[in-house]
Amino acid sequence: MDLGLSELNRGSWVIFDLPGFTTAASGTRQDSLDALRKASDTSYYKGKDALWVKVVSDGIGADGGGPGAVGGSIQVSR
Repeated sequence: MDLGLSELNRGSWVIFDLPGFTTAASGTRQDSLDALRKASDTSYYKGKDALWVKVVSDGIGADGGGPGAVGGSIQVSR
């Protein structure tokens, strides 16, 4: 599944809790949920029963990147 952000200013972020998901195709692996919260780039943390993902916007969608512009993304899978 692809997760992407649009229309968020550079540096804005969202954390997703994804029960049943196990891997991320990109991003920086973090060793704890606290480290994930503190991360400044798109990252992930594999908890006991879920994958936690923090997607950080690079501002492209907010800067008028055009229709469909994505300002940060990550692909996750089960």
